Amino acid sequence: MFGFQFPRMKRAALAAGVVAFALLVTACGDDAADPTATPTEATPSATVSVAATLPAFPLTVRDSSGASIVIEARPERIVSHSPAVTEILFAVGAGAQMIAVDEFSNYPPEAVGLQQVRYSDPDPEQGVALEPDLIIFGGRQQGSVEAFRALGLPVFLTAEAPTIEAVLDDIMLIGRISGHVAEAEVLVAELRGRINAIATKVADVTEGPTVFYELTDGLYTVAPESFIGGMLTLLKARNIAAGAETAYPQLTAEVVVERNPEVILLADGDFGVSLETLKERPGWAKIAAVESGRVVGVDPDISSRPGPRIVDALELFAKALYPDRFE
Repeated sequence: MFGFQFPRMKRAALAAGVVAFALLVTACGDDAADPTATPTEATPSATVSVAATLPAFPLTVRDSSGASIVIEARPERIVSHSPAVTEILFAVGAGAQMIAVDEFSNYPPEAVGLQQVRYSDPDPEQGVALEPDLIIFGGRQQGSVEAFRALGLPVFLTAEAPTIEAVLDDIMLIGRISGHVAEAEVLVAELRGRINAIATKVADVTEGPTVFYELTDGLYTVAPESFIGGMLTLLKARNIAAGAETAYPQLTAEVVVERNPEVILLADGDFGVSLETLKERPGWAKIAAVESGRVVGVDPDISSRPGPRIVDALELFAKALYPDRFE
């Protein structure tokens, strides 16, 4: 998610973040940008490289702002303002090149020890002081691109990936601009293999279970048009938020009870929501998922960040939806 992630924040902040996330992803397709902004996806041709035929550097690539960015040499001082980008950089072997990350970049553990920059409203003067040779922004920082570039700072803007396939493209892109094409190719091949293995196991499913994905106890959820909803669609689940007017709608308790999901995925478990608390909600004890105990907690840092761990989330969803097919 390269703008808004669901970092572990207080309940009120999480609820507010969900709204911002919903507006952002409806506009552009993970991590939160200014909800009034409409960043575009990275140009597909810029996200795929062939190590055997493309020179490493100098490199010219178009970013999500539409600008052509020239990277003269492998960047050795990288600043990441996105938790998803941070995870990708470490995963492709560029961790040693990173000098700063945003305050929500909490994975891998090595990222926590780096100097921090602001996720929202980043400080251009701090950017200058860090003397970076590459700054990577996500959608949340789109409004700061010009201020940073006006100071001569080397900013690369990458919009949120709206699908798992786009995540794989972004891994290749980040690998390329950081000088780790071969490592990115190996990682993408491994992730694609895991995705294909999951798809194979549900290939003969004609109608998956009904599912409700709870983002917050205010009943914000994910429609099929969202990034997370797309993963549920890949698994052939029947999303009870299908047909919603937004990608991240807020349902009523009555609607959830009426649509009677067979599986409930909880992204708000860290805030005290559980099977037991669901039973206490009026009418929810009779929901099929609650009656059968098919209520599964999911780590929002994993499920909402479009980085390498998104396949971990897909595997978790698959086990929750089809426990007989995924041991």
